[in-house]
Amino acid sequence: MTQAGSNLLARAILPQIEQGFSRQCFTGGFMPYAAKIFILLSLCFGLLAVPAHAGESSARKGKTTSEKFETQFAVGQKFTGTSAWYGIRAHGKRTASGTTFDCTQHTAAHRTLPFGTLVKVTNKKTKKSVVVQITDRGPAPGYLIDISRQAAMDIGMREQGSATVTLEIVALPASYAYNSARKQ
Repeated sequence: MTQAGSNLLARAILPQIEQGFSRQCFTGGFMPYAAKIFILLSLCFGLLAVPAHAGESSARKGKTTSEKFETQFAVGQKFTGTSAWYGIRAHGKRTASGTTFDCTQHTAAHRTLPFGTLVKVTNKKTKKSVVVQITDRGPAPGYLIDISRQAAMDIGMREQGSATVTLEIVALPASYAYNSARKQ
């Protein structure tokens, strides 16, 4: 582009920039009337559009995302995996359930168990166990559960940082039993 061409471009665009694009766009500046109508109609129809698969049956399209990860739990159900503990850095911070985390209490984080579930955690090496309440989401990939610092001390795994444990569901919250019954 030549010097004269760039000067002409600068003189044509700079006043528009100085006055502000948003005001110019909708008060007769850059866009003709038909373009404004087209944009407004596109936005309206875009917000009202319904996905093509909205009316299909669930048998045909498979499970929805929420159904894929929804698991039924029962009192007495057992799981085995690796546990870690968390404490000092999370102490005093809000958990996923909305409560404040206290590393001196018997609480835990689990990916899918409902908040308020009581779980018996048994260290397979020391055979010690503790009952914790699920109040948070987690743990890191590769771990079954994160337990509080106090719970880790009680089952003898604080020094190691992690241990192989067995979880047993002791009690489920009343709200979970109600929701499970409604789905059947």
